[in-house]
Amino acid sequence: MRKKITSIALFALVASMIMGSIPNYVYADSQSDSLIRIASQARDQVKIQLSKVDAPQEIKDKFKIGSAEIKLLIEASKNEDVPVARQHFLSAMTIFNEIIQQISEIPSISDATSSSSQTVVASSISHELDRLERYIDQLNGIAIKNGIDIDSSHVDKLIDKARNEIEEGNSSAVISTIKEIKQSIADLNTSLREKTREYTTDRAKSLAEKHIEDLDRLIAEAKDMRVSQGTLDKLMEAREHFNSISGASDVTQIIDEVKKLISIKKQFEDTKIQRIQVRANQLESTYERLSNYVDDIPELNKAENMLLELRTLISEKKSDNAIQVLNSLNDLFNEIKNSISTAEEVTTSKEEKISNLADSKIERIKIKIDRLENSMNNLVYEIEENAAAKRWLDNAFSLLEDAKNHVDDSPDNALKIIMSIDQIIKRIQTTIQ
Repeated sequence: MRKKITSIALFALVASMIMGSIPNYVYADSQSDSLIRIASQARDQVKIQLSKVDAPQEIKDKFKIGSAEIKLLIEASKNEDVPVARQHFLSAMTIFNEIIQQISEIPSISDATSSSSQTVVASSISHELDRLERYIDQLNGIAIKNGIDIDSSHVDKLIDKARNEIEEGNSSAVISTIKEIKQSIADLNTSLREKTREYTTDRAKSLAEKHIEDLDRLIAEAKDMRVSQGTLDKLMEAREHFNSISGASDVTQIIDEVKKLISIKKQFEDTKIQRIQVRANQLESTYERLSNYVDDIPELNKAENMLLELRTLISEKKSDNAIQVLNSLNDLFNEIKNSISTAEEVTTSKEEKISNLADSKIERIKIKIDRLENSMNNLVYEIEENAAAKRWLDNAFSLLEDAKNHVDDSPDNALKIIMSIDQIIKRIQTTIQ
């Protein structure tokens, strides 16, 4: 009876490897290695059994043929020829099974030897169950890492069931249970892949929404920094396009658009400090002009401190803080501009009264010069980034100084210069309109 059990057990080992295998995508990479490992274990154990009996030469020659099949199995595995590797595996296992049967029929074999053979085969099947269990642990690990819920309790129970069947020596039941285990693993793997795909899609959409929020922030910063309309239009266009595909189900499309958006954001971020520096230079020019204004402006002390803070933030590349200071400084200059406009209205009213009292040509010229100077100071705030207007205004200031110098000794020359200045002012006003 024990001899029959030995043969059945070894046959169970072979059958468990060739029936109902898991689909290739589950663990195709390790399949050939498993075949080599199991065949080698069977060869080693058969060799041990042969050493305990006086086996005829026929059995020894058959053992050599089985060992040769393992070498061919290894060679096919190296060539990644899985079908051929399986053929050599089956040939080797068939030969070793025949040897075990022949050994069991030798009269001198002991019951201990038969029992040992059963133990060897059971151990090999246990190793196969260990490998399947490790693969289940890997699937669970992947699920936990990605926050996905999968239920492996059914396959865990099947493995426990198979181990009990090995202990009971129920070889036919083990074969059936192993087949169920492999199918359950295949189902578990399919479920994990589907849930992973859903998780990837949800994550891609979440990433898209985050980048839309970042783009909205960049657009707000671009407006604060007064970037060119072309740059602003490019950011707005990217935002509208990206928003239109953020709800798509095609993960690849979403990821491609995210990459494009990241590129646009990077280009803007790389030039942000340079843009801030350009804007800071413009405000510094405004500060210098205000410093030369005829009347004292108390707020300029505050503006100077803000400019110093702005330079420090730019040198430290703290763009967000620098933008805040830029906006505050721009607001301060606007307040100063409004204050000067109000003061000029009062001055104009006084000048009109003086003009009614001024009888001399020189007094009228001086009043005209004062008006021109006020108008030119007011233009300082309006031209800002217009390089041509800035050059004309600088020329007008130079001519105004000449007119002042000729008022007393050559009023006619002063009037001619004043007329030239009037023409320049009109040209500037036309340019900046």
